[in-house]
Amino acid sequence: MSAGLVRLAILLGTLSVILLVGMTVFGFWMFDFALVRKEKMDFDAGDDLLPHMDVIRLRTREAQEKIRSLHTEEIYIKSHDGLLLHATFVPSEFFSRKVVIAVHGYNSYGMFDMASAVPTFRRMGFNVIVVDNRAHGSSEGKYIGFGWLDRMDVLGWIRYAMSRFGENSEILLYGVSMGAATVLMSCGEAALPHQVKGVIADCPFAGAYEEFGYMMRYNYRVPGRPLLYFASAVCKLRAGYSFHDCSTLRAVRNIRIPVLFIHGLDDTFVPPYMTEKMYRVCRAKHKYLYMVPKATHCYSAFQDWNAYNRQLSDFVYNIEHPEAEV
Repeated sequence: MSAGLVRLAILLGTLSVILLVGMTVFGFWMFDFALVRKEKMDFDAGDDLLPHMDVIRLRTREAQEKIRSLHTEEIYIKSHDGLLLHATFVPSEFFSRKVVIAVHGYNSYGMFDMASAVPTFRRMGFNVIVVDNRAHGSSEGKYIGFGWLDRMDVLGWIRYAMSRFGENSEILLYGVSMGAATVLMSCGEAALPHQVKGVIADCPFAGAYEEFGYMMRYNYRVPGRPLLYFASAVCKLRAGYSFHDCSTLRAVRNIRIPVLFIHGLDDTFVPPYMTEKMYRVCRAKHKYLYMVPKATHCYSAFQDWNAYNRQLSDFVYNIEHPEAEV
């Protein structure tokens, strides 16, 4: 081999090692940045919600004040891997065996994301379990489950609701953003109890690869997939799941109960095409799609409060009166 070819081989080998080391470092950095519990929850949805945060905080404070006047209860369960998980139980306006399990989004907590929806469900006769996801709020956990680990936690909350309200309980799952992906993944499980009658998913992502890849392209203009393979390997090593595991789209194909998909058409944090794609592949007999004009991420309810609540109440009515559905 000539000296020139030797130098070229050494150069290419050196560049390959540097690239491999760089991608590995990126994988560990991304995992620490995105999937390790934050000391401070900051409800991070990019630039989408910055113009609307005053409205959201005002509506949330008003709802929280109403909830504080009720006889709420702090409840706990153990996860399948030994974490103590917290939720706030809010009773319905009258005795009922109907329960909503409400699941918040990424880097937030239950009584921030879900408080504004509690009065709506209570008026419809639902008890509400407002969950703190693992590694969020008052629940234990170091690593964020990104919906995949949390899906099993939701099954635990379903069992709690059934033990409290009996075999005749009727359970509805409701989630926003990462919480929406979580409840959809839960409903894709074969072990889902028949007491779960429907699921509402507001602005879910289609999966970890899809969401992280989109954010890298949208924010940094770099191709996400090659780098994400390394981050996924780190996630598997440290948190016990890979980005391939975390696929909402795959779970949706297995859902057979009624589903209401909701998404804001101006969402740039989780793009609306993800929900449209999940709606198309969903095989549930009764599925509904509500796309909200001008709404950004997690803002559909606030964009048109009355229309949003009508969608929720119509969905519940259709579940309870399937023979009346047009």
